[in-house]
Order: sequence, then structure tokens, then C-alpha cells
Amino acid sequence: MLISLANCPKSKECHVVLYPYSRRVTSEAIAFYPFEEYVKDVLSHQRSAYTRIHSPFNEAFGLLLGLMIAVVFAVFKPQDLLSIESIVSVFAAYAIGKDLWDDIDRALVQVSKEWRICFQDNYYRYQAEKPTTLTFYSLLAKRRRYGKSSLLPEQIDFIKQSNSQTLRMCFNTKDLVSLAEPSAHVHSIHIDPPLSEEFEKSGFLFGIKLSFNKSFLGIMKCFELFQSIDKDSIGCLDEEGR
Repeated sequence: MLISLANCPKSKECHVVLYPYSRRVTSEAIAFYPFEEYVKDVLSHQRSAYTRIHSPFNEAFGLLLGLMIAVVFAVFKPQDLLSIESIVSVFAAYAIGKDLWDDIDRALVQVSKEWRICFQDNYYRYQAEKPTTLTFYSLLAKRRRYGKSSLLPEQIDFIKQSNSQTLRMCFNTKDLVSLAEPSAHVHSIHIDPPLSEEFEKSGFLFGIKLSFNKSFLGIMKCFELFQSIDKDSIGCLDEEGR
């Protein structure tokens, strides 16, 4: 299947999961570079190419609730609008609204998960920092190192479990179209040399999901493609998980 990037939707997603079958090979022997390092830097409060994404909805809901309280005072007690009681009530409504939205968010996700159109949180936790002059120097150095341009996703999430690792990447179509080369270096997977033979001998599951997304008024429509390597087999699971 050939897909023209110029005619594609706003964003593309690529999810990668790697699960070794040997019990000797754990996730500690596997490294997804450079994103594993980026996430470690963020979690240790170091400067990184990525920053944590903070959802604006709880603050927005808190502001809305605080505004409603202020309107109530303005309509029914205009003389007390700037009183200490009014100000405290507005700030209390804002704080309660922020916490209340988390419960509403979980309820919406739980109720709509079986619907054809469902409410879903953004499962990306990190977004790329805005490029600076030094970023361009770094990209030039990477081009020299890998022999081709490097491409950083706009958003990422990295999940490291005891026996597997999952990398989620979201690319902006503009970044893909602007590439001057037919291919780019995105990331690499490293296996500890002492365990590489065991990793190859016992086999592994390597799965990839590609998603082409269209969005309108907060509603996203996704066209998804799946492919995987299961030891010597290549293919994908059916709707029954077989």
C-alpha cells in the first residue's frame, strides 16, 4: 500500500512493542535509544529534548466552576462580589473543580470505552521542546553520526515493564513532508551483547502499529495498520486476538 504524505491527515502515530521470549532476557537488557534517555532525563528533572505534557482540562474546568460562582455572586449579591467571602468561594470552587474533573474524566472514559465514538485521554506523556539554535546544531551532528537526518516525534510515551518495552510516537505531517531525504533515523534498539544470542535463539515478539489520524472539533478518526514478527512468523492478530 502506498500512502502519499502530502495528502495524509494531520498526524501519524507509530507504536512499537518488543517482548523477548527468553526468561533470561528482561527489559533491563533492552534499550530504546534515544527516547529511553530522554524520559530518564525528564523524570530526574534534567533538561531534555522533551517535557511532560500537562492536561489543561482540569484547570479549565476549575476556572469554569470558579467563574460560575463569581456570576452567582454578581447576580444575587453584587455588593459582596469583591468581598473576602466571594474571593474565597471562587478559589475554593477552582480547587474543587480541578479535582472533580479527574473523577469526571475517568467516568467518561469508563462509560464510553465500548462505544464506536469514545472519550479517550491523550496517552502521550511527553512533547518535544520548541527547537532552538542549539537544536539545529545537534541535528547536524546526528546527521553526521548516522549518515542521514534524524526525525523526532512531536509527542512520545515510553513504557518499560519487567519483560517488555513499548514506545509510542506521534509525528506531525508537516515534519514528515519537510524531510529532504526519503528516509530518516528515528530510533534504535540495543540488546546487551552477552544476551544477544539468547535473544535471537529464543525468539521475540516485535509489533508495530501505524495510525493515520484525522481530527475535527476534538473528534479523531484513525486508520490503523498492524504488523508483527513472532519468531519466524510475520503477520498480525485478528479481531479475536489469534
